[in-house]
Amino acid sequence: MSKNATPANGRRNGSTPAHDELKGLRAAFLARFEPLLAQVEAARQTDLYPFYASADPKGRAGTSPSVILVANDYLGLSGDSRVREAAARAIAEFGTSRCSSPLAGGYSSLHHALEERLARFLQQEAAAIFASGYQANVGIISALVGRGDLVLTDLFNHASIVDGARLSGAEVRFFQHNSPSHLETVLEREAQGRRALVIVEGVYSADGDIVRLPEICRIAHAHGALVMVDEAHSLGVLGAGGRGAAEHFGLLADVDVIMGTMSKSLASVGGFMAADRALVDAVAHSARSLIFSAALPPAGAAAALTALEILDAEPARRERLWRNCQIMLHGLNSRGFDTMGSETPVIPIRVGDPARTIEFTAELRRHGIFVCPAIPPMVQSHLSRVRGHVTAGHDPAAL
Repeated sequence: MSKNATPANGRRNGSTPAHDELKGLRAAFLARFEPLLAQVEAARQTDLYPFYASADPKGRAGTSPSVILVANDYLGLSGDSRVREAAARAIAEFGTSRCSSPLAGGYSSLHHALEERLARFLQQEAAAIFASGYQANVGIISALVGRGDLVLTDLFNHASIVDGARLSGAEVRFFQHNSPSHLETVLEREAQGRRALVIVEGVYSADGDIVRLPEICRIAHAHGALVMVDEAHSLGVLGAGGRGAAEHFGLLADVDVIMGTMSKSLASVGGFMAADRALVDAVAHSARSLIFSAALPPAGAAAALTALEILDAEPARRERLWRNCQIMLHGLNSRGFDTMGSETPVIPIRVGDPARTIEFTAELRRHGIFVCPAIPPMVQSHLSRVRGHVTAGHDPAAL
């Protein structure tokens, strides 16, 4: 009998009645996942499973998509030789990891240089970097507010914002998407006499629309609340210098906290906060997702730092990005697709039914177009859609 064969008593070699009980315990624990797991298996059996797929630009012949629309590489820098070489030099000098948290010596000179460059670029006093954008939102929010405080978050904000708000222990209130008037209503009702933090996205990752930041800032500050803007999808995209929604509206001095990621326009990985030095110091010395997590690898810091320099020096990349964006939006809208009011390189196509969305995703991939579906629980069922991200690196003829 082979080493892994199952004997006649139904148990694997080495299995005991206690192991069988443990297997039953695990099955009971998974019972609530049975509907989900059944859907996953059914999708796999019908070759419609759309998640965790490889979108390699240079895969085996006949298997690679010809148009990849799932990467948030808005400026097309992830394959830039200057960015790749900077990452390689960092590995050669500092190794693949610092193997330590930032607080305990996990930084290198590259990390400090990146923080200083981010702060200078965003016209803020200081910056702090996290190992991921998710960790940045969770850490910033849960450090700045706590029990007795109030967090007001746009209904369409990213899951990392929602999780950070809930983990903070503060009272969480949602306001209608991109609605300053509803925000004002909630603030008038809830914010009296306590600290409040209003959180929005510069470009909303679900629908691709731009935040109504001037009204949001005016109303929040009038009610004594701070404003935090997640610039993940707007850094490198909006603003005369690519600084995001705050620059787009001339509000870099008015926004209280800028959050962003390096995993999109900066062609790396990681997240950051930029703000007044006191606010950054408060977060840097209390955010659990920063001080109890390994530091961003040096290669990631070097890649982001180089990409930021290119972003600042080559505005023509943003011009190409927006030209490609307009080509894609015009083409889809003229053919009757519902792009849900997108006005940015984040472009959804509403399908309206989860099963049809999965089928549409598979059909597009069969034609060499790689998109990602958004279905429950990511969005409400009737808002199921596929979503693509246009970049400066796309060939206009392929869009």
